[in-house]
Amino acid sequence: MKNTFDKARAAENTSREAIEYLERASSMNAMTASLVSGDMKFSDAFLLFTRLSLLVTRRRPEIAVHCILIHVMPHIGEVKVSAINRMLVNQLVNPLILESKIVMGRRVFALMKQFLGWCAYQGMIETSPLNDISLNKVAGGAKPNPRERRLTDAEVWVFWNVWDYFHVCPGTKWAARLCLVAARRPDEVLRAKVSEFDLKLGVWNQGTRNKSARQHAMPLSTLMKLCVSELIKYGKGSQWLVPSNKKKGGDTPMSKVAIAQALRRILERPELMELEPFTPRDLRRTARSYFPALGITQEVSRKIMNHSLEGMDRVYDRHDYMDQMRDALEKYSNRIASIVEQVDLDDIDHKFKGDRLATELIRVNFL
Repeated sequence: MKNTFDKARAAENTSREAIEYLERASSMNAMTASLVSGDMKFSDAFLLFTRLSLLVTRRRPEIAVHCILIHVMPHIGEVKVSAINRMLVNQLVNPLILESKIVMGRRVFALMKQFLGWCAYQGMIETSPLNDISLNKVAGGAKPNPRERRLTDAEVWVFWNVWDYFHVCPGTKWAARLCLVAARRPDEVLRAKVSEFDLKLGVWNQGTRNKSARQHAMPLSTLMKLCVSELIKYGKGSQWLVPSNKKKGGDTPMSKVAIAQALRRILERPELMELEPFTPRDLRRTARSYFPALGITQEVSRKIMNHSLEGMDRVYDRHDYMDQMRDALEKYSNRIASIVEQVDLDDIDHKFKGDRLATELIRVNFL
């Protein structure tokens, strides 16, 4: 049974209180875990639930714990589990909905439903008061609109070149560029180690260090090799691909929010006032949007993105697609290079409809 969690990673995503809570739950012994009672307070029962369920089943238990410590524990920590009813749960969720915190409201409801179902299984209560209530009922079924932002050719040009214009730290600059050309999430780049990269063979062996926790390796395209080489040079022997520029010695990776913070500050500058804001997460969507136009198949696209295959292919297709990914990523690399190496925006052929960037004003201000 799993009884530990990645403390270093958790510390980057949550509060010190949540870490301490998880450590307390992890150290719970068998005798304490056996003291299940119908008279347990929520605070005691949730600690037990954390040990026996969250730490066993969740890859990121700190997210759930942080949510409960902030939005639930202060209000019903002393309430007996047997006294928790549907109205009480809604009294926790409704204020979040009123503040337009729909995601957090849904998370609180989902966690309480899971917790109360577990309590019923343990015999603390007869049945869960949320058993027959769907998560889709929260906020009348409203869900945050999924992000659809992707960068146009002109915006890709600005994104690539803007780091030099504002003299941003080389580590941040090349890490941001690697996110785009490798179609990776920022934390996958900012938590990479130099040992994952074989520049001679042209392979990035990421292992299971990704959101899906699946084994993943991918070829390095020309632009990816450029970014990785520049980052290794920047790291000056550090084990981390992108060591922190705040702490000396190279023993600490750069903050996982460094790219987002730098990009946000840049996009707030007067020179870029005409540019519709975007985030590092939109870079991955941008890369995926280029693939079909380059003739890259869905299967190869999914392998690059490390998405699972569909249907029976998920079970039977064990091909690694390395050769196909290499060709696809090189096509994509060439496409990005053809954009970012232009002298200015006027030379870019906007092949995508609906470009939202007033290129003339940006060109004047930026150049």
